[in-house]
Amino acid sequence: MKRAVGIGVDIGGTFTKIAAVDPRGRLLALSEVPTDPQKGPKAFIVRAAEAVRSLEHALGRKGDAVGIGAAGDVDSAGGRLRFAPNLRPFEEFPLRDALSRALRRPATMHNDANSAAWGGFVIELKRGVRNMAAITMGTGIGGGLVLDGRLYEGSTGSAGEIGHMKVFPGGERCGCGSKGCLEAYAGRHAIVRAAERLLAEQPGRKSRLRALPGKLDPREIAEAASAGDALAREVWRGVGHALGLGVIDLVLLLNLDAVLIVGGVARAGALFLGEIERALRESPFRTPCGRVRVRIGRTDNLGALGAGLLSLEGRR
Repeated sequence: MKRAVGIGVDIGGTFTKIAAVDPRGRLLALSEVPTDPQKGPKAFIVRAAEAVRSLEHALGRKGDAVGIGAAGDVDSAGGRLRFAPNLRPFEEFPLRDALSRALRRPATMHNDANSAAWGGFVIELKRGVRNMAAITMGTGIGGGLVLDGRLYEGSTGSAGEIGHMKVFPGGERCGCGSKGCLEAYAGRHAIVRAAERLLAEQPGRKSRLRALPGKLDPREIAEAASAGDALAREVWRGVGHALGLGVIDLVLLLNLDAVLIVGGVARAGALFLGEIERALRESPFRTPCGRVRVRIGRTDNLGALGAGLLSLEGRR
């Protein structure tokens, strides 16, 4: 009997990644197409369906189900985006049902961070814990929760907005409009802003970042820190401190077994993981904070892989 194959479609504002995955999370095939949201959702469905068929042709078989992951406020029951700043033309369009009809197979739809959390639960943690959170680090900070071995989406599908927990109430302005959110201290723009602020406030302080042309990015700041640049290391300590406060709040609320940090910015995890662990050690709540394990994810494309895995959940 053939092992089932799920197709994950991870819709980003610029590109959409498509992955074929088996129930254990093994990547079988991967492709990428432009999202082009300005061309509208109907054109996207045609393009995505064609890309899925092309991937399946190369794989030599069709997937059994398809799962969509999308950034924004996802109505997972209705299979549509309620609000999506980077995918506004797709809002309220029945993406799940349209792709299901185009490919003639069952489909599911979830928030992209929830998909990544499920991918991390299956692939990175091997379903070996009951309660975990994933923190996705990219342009913003997202999150997803697996509680008692199940993806937890809350009453409206909006659970896991970890990036908008208040770690410094009244602090830095976040892109969401609030102040003091975790995202305002650990998202991509926040990391660059922290480096630029230190450079401006301490003009006599030496740093290899001063010699870099153009606008800084987290990769350059991470490279400088890894090479011993003290100012760049201070930036990442600040990121780790903010993340540590957020992780402690999660642990005290949910008594987690594990926290998995994933995403492009998480590649710099060695520069900030120690600060998170220090915050946990210093917490007076030793039992829950001593139990939780914080890990940096090693698997790429967890959003697409997790979306494909979620499409297969009913078939296990």
